[in-house]
Amino acid sequence: MTKQQVFAVLMLVLGCLLLSPWRPWGAEVSENRDGSWLRIEPQLIEQRLGVLGRIEATRQVTVAAPFTGLLQALPIAPGQQVAAGNIIAVLDTAELDPQVRQAEAQLLQSQRALRQLQTWASSSEMAQAKRAQAMAGSSLELAQVALKQTQRLFDRGIVARQEVETLQQQMMMLQQDLLAARQHLRQTRERGHGVDLRLASIELDTAQARQRELAALRNQREVRAPFSGLLVPRPSEDRQLALQVGQLANQGTPLFVLVDLSQLQVRAALEQSDLHKVHVGMFVQVSGEGFAGHMLNGRVVAVGQQAKTEEGQGAWFDLLIALETQPDPIALGVRLGMSAQVTVLLHRNEKGVAVPAAALRTDDAGGHYVLYRANDYQPGRKVTVTPVGAVPQGVEVRGLETGSVWVQ
Repeated sequence: MTKQQVFAVLMLVLGCLLLSPWRPWGAEVSENRDGSWLRIEPQLIEQRLGVLGRIEATRQVTVAAPFTGLLQALPIAPGQQVAAGNIIAVLDTAELDPQVRQAEAQLLQSQRALRQLQTWASSSEMAQAKRAQAMAGSSLELAQVALKQTQRLFDRGIVARQEVETLQQQMMMLQQDLLAARQHLRQTRERGHGVDLRLASIELDTAQARQRELAALRNQREVRAPFSGLLVPRPSEDRQLALQVGQLANQGTPLFVLVDLSQLQVRAALEQSDLHKVHVGMFVQVSGEGFAGHMLNGRVVAVGQQAKTEEGQGAWFDLLIALETQPDPIALGVRLGMSAQVTVLLHRNEKGVAVPAAALRTDDAGGHYVLYRANDYQPGRKVTVTPVGAVPQGVEVRGLETGSVWVQ
């Protein structure tokens, strides 16, 4: 073979080497002609859940009649907004006044009884008991003197034995009278201490509490709004006519419902299959036809613990979302009872990486990997990744940077 022929063969071999694809030692790839490289890079990845809800107030209070009485006045009609402290109803106290007077009389009697026991040592009862004991003692002393004199006369034979015996019997009776007088004095003195005094103190406390309770009720004859809000009619399930002046309102009868408009919430229905995705504190966006063009922000404040079942509809759970007060939802046209579209932000990653499901592969150990290359001039290589979850862009994974993955 001539030198020219050898040189031609060398050039041919070199050309074949240059035209053939090059792979570094140790690279593990399995590309084929049925796939292509797809560019990937970090991006904003969000996962959202949409549910339907309804606007309602976070706080509402049923204002009831504090006591039984006729309605004297209804200054504010339902449907109007009221300020805290505004009078919304006035009750007549004709039925309550006798109870107030009776409680006041009982209080005065209890105060007098306790005062008597507290000054019992100088009371007339104590004075009478002391006098009775003193008189019994004096009578006994006189009987003892008379008995001694009669005994001396009997010893001298001047009087008969019968007179002595009679005086002895009288003295024994007087001794019994003295013991009874002493016991009566002791019992009378004890009435100013111990159980009697404690009982009088308890009765006074009870009378004072009753009097204060009735007086406080009477002071509520002017029923006032406990906070600012919207005054709405009492619950319709009462099935009674609208309140009118002159109507009898029993104690505890609902008069109105006061709704706090300063803080609104959305009550939505969460399907059982989505229950595990939502938790307290998640960011929420709320929109609706009634306030079109405005998006309200809020947070999940509660997820129902008790399912609400409907025939043929499966299990649903209450989802409560507190709306932010800025901007003011009421000023934007939001009204109680409006339907709302709720979008719960389940997941957000500002620098997430997503790949098509077709790019994920599974190795013999059950792990996941992709064929990846940083740029078009590098060969593909096997890179282990950790799937995070399905997202609209595909499957979010950890372990990749900007580059390309092989999609088959």
